[in-house]
Amino acid sequence: MTEEAADPVRRMVEQWAARRPDVDPGPMALFGRLTRVERQAGAAIAAVLHPYGLNRGEFDVLATLYRGGGELSPGELAPALLLSPAAVTNRIDRLERSGHLRRDPDPQDGRGVRVRLTDTGRELLEKALADHVAGLARLAAGITEAERARLDALLEKLAGSMEG
Repeated sequence: MTEEAADPVRRMVEQWAARRPDVDPGPMALFGRLTRVERQAGAAIAAVLHPYGLNRGEFDVLATLYRGGGELSPGELAPALLLSPAAVTNRIDRLERSGHLRRDPDPQDGRGVRVRLTDTGRELLEKALADHVAGLARLAAGITEAERARLDALLEKLAGSMEG
């Protein structure tokens, strides 16, 4: 593999430097790399979850319910998943049809519902979780634990600055 093919972002930076030396391509490089990492990670995560009949969004709903004690309201799920209520409803609908969760009336609010993992959903999540975490560990194997912690801190800072 050529160096350019191995790192198209570096090539893009070089091209901008040659064509427009007055423009700092650093921000483009940063977000270009983030995009490449997300695409590669997304494909790898999809491959790990596929044998379980889950996509990433469905896994995220099951995992959020699981770590949240097994039940949440749709309103609690949406911000935890960084999604709109409509997107959460679509995911809940699919997972309910597949028997992995159910909606029950909220005993505190007669108009509301609680979304609960079924035994099938909990068992599926527990099976998929180990493979998912192992897959993520393989993706991060190219950096040390200290580098991963530093990268996590930097990405947290970047996200905070973008949200603020």
